[in-house]
Amino acid sequence: MTLEWMKKQAPWVIGTFGIMILVGLVMMDRAGSYRSDRHHNIVGSVNGEEIPTERFQAELKNYLRGQEAQNGKAPEGLQLAQIREGMFNYKVQSMLMQKVFTENQLYASPEEMMDFVKKHPQDVAQNILRYKGYEELPQFLADSSIDPARYENWLAQDSIYNRISMRELEENLRSSVIPQMQLQAIMKTQIHRTALEEGFTIAMRENKAKLKFYRVALDSFRVSPEKFKETELKAYYEAHPDSFYFKEDAARLGYLRIPLKPSKTDSNLMRDFAKELKERIANGEKFADLAKDYSNDPSTADKGGKLDGLRSRSDLDPAIANVAFSLKPGEVSNPVLSSLGYHVILVTEHKKVDTTDKIEVSHIMLKISSGTETIDSLMEVAEKVRAAAQKDGLEKVAKDFGQKYDKSPIFEKNNFSPLPSGYVQGANSFAFSSFEAKEKISEALQSEDGIYLFERDGTFEKGRSFDRAKLHIADILAKEEKVAEAKKELESQRASILAAADNALPARVGKAVLDSTASGPISADNWLPGYGYSSPALFKTLTQTPGQWGNVLTTEVGASMAKVSERAFLSENEIQDRAKSAMSQNDGYQFSGLYQEWVANLPKSAKVENKMDLVFRN
Repeated sequence: MTLEWMKKQAPWVIGTFGIMILVGLVMMDRAGSYRSDRHHNIVGSVNGEEIPTERFQAELKNYLRGQEAQNGKAPEGLQLAQIREGMFNYKVQSMLMQKVFTENQLYASPEEMMDFVKKHPQDVAQNILRYKGYEELPQFLADSSIDPARYENWLAQDSIYNRISMRELEENLRSSVIPQMQLQAIMKTQIHRTALEEGFTIAMRENKAKLKFYRVALDSFRVSPEKFKETELKAYYEAHPDSFYFKEDAARLGYLRIPLKPSKTDSNLMRDFAKELKERIANGEKFADLAKDYSNDPSTADKGGKLDGLRSRSDLDPAIANVAFSLKPGEVSNPVLSSLGYHVILVTEHKKVDTTDKIEVSHIMLKISSGTETIDSLMEVAEKVRAAAQKDGLEKVAKDFGQKYDKSPIFEKNNFSPLPSGYVQGANSFAFSSFEAKEKISEALQSEDGIYLFERDGTFEKGRSFDRAKLHIADILAKEEKVAEAKKELESQRASILAAADNALPARVGKAVLDSTASGPISADNWLPGYGYSSPALFKTLTQTPGQWGNVLTTEVGASMAKVSERAFLSENEIQDRAKSAMSQNDGYQFSGLYQEWVANLPKSAKVENKMDLVFRN
């Protein structure tokens, strides 16, 4: 009965199942497309408002073109990632600032925009220069001092406001610059300084003295953080309950690296390219131009490959020296192989300096990097390791494949480079992205020095966490012990220092080194060896009785003991008078710092989703 019914209904059943399969395939395709496209169509969002990848990429490319035009080379690797992240953060801040402007009804009137343009001719000139090649900067705007009358006459011409640069400036003034100025004016009224605070700031900045001092540095002692037991770490953690609250999620990754080692084929290809460069020079192209375009030596490429100063044989790599000293001025070498890669060498001068032969030399350095075939073969190995690690874990499989397994330090989301060895695009995303949370082992991720596989060794939510804090506590305890050792060392030498005549102080007593502010008096807000920057110990030292050695003081960088030789202090009345005067005026420096801090903290009050590491992985 059932078979008979199915036979009669076969066309309908088959058709229905066909439609269902087709719909399923479409939905699967859409789901896959959704996962892929959503990963790549937006670089992030702010409170649900998305930042499209296409628009972000266009802005990034414009910026990178400017960097390439300015520096001769486009940013790469970690520098490029930092630029991308910086642009993303700026975008987030801009979006949040627009919300603040709207909420506070801040907007730019035509009168305010014109007033800004009249008062800031240099800003107008800089904006026009951004469109160099499309627009011409009027000559009088290029002068160091701009004629006000001529500038006003130029502004009176209606045609200048049709310039792209002026339209863009108008938009920036309307959407950002003027509203920010209005916001800053409001915020300045909220800053209230006390006479005590202002007086202390003035004393730190204006009270000055000359010192002679002995210092003992922390690095004079070796204390391993690993010496401290877990009970000691736990005791410190419990004794400082407010010191280990972490504001961001963190992770630790286990990883292995398959080194990228160029093959013989890669080396031969680079040697052939070096030969080609020599032929191009022989055919009339300039050595300096080719060095700027192709040399992988960042210290000389921008200078046309020229090494600074005259070089002796001992100043050069032996492989380079042997060839360079055999060349006549103006001669260009065949490719020379050193530990850094292949070199094309140009000697421009031979000279004898105090019986030593020296040369003026330039080079084009070509680093031998792994080619596509080499990388593809290593990727195949990495995929085999990954497949095995999905089952047995990365640490065990690393041993099976003869690879070294290691662990990263604990790092937060905003850490570009969790590894001591360098930057790996995609590591941050694997550690924190919700899209990869179910993946046990990361994809094979390529960097400049190798192909990496990662696994999560630990994840740490924001808040208090002993597991996350204990490595940091071990470092703190090690530093405290070093400070104590530095103080003990200096105190043990105190008697011999006090016994020495002021004009015959030994340069070194034990581990204590003599130093001074020989260049002139300094204030307590300065940086000083042995004290650090704006050190409380330095402030205390400056108040010592002149001509007498003070007590041994500990600092963030060791221990110090000083004698004040000269002092120029303001009187209490002078400090109070200056404090009153400062309080009656706007403290631009203080406000600028507070405002920048407020802007930097804006994203912490919003829900920000950052997909940069995922989108730009490849």
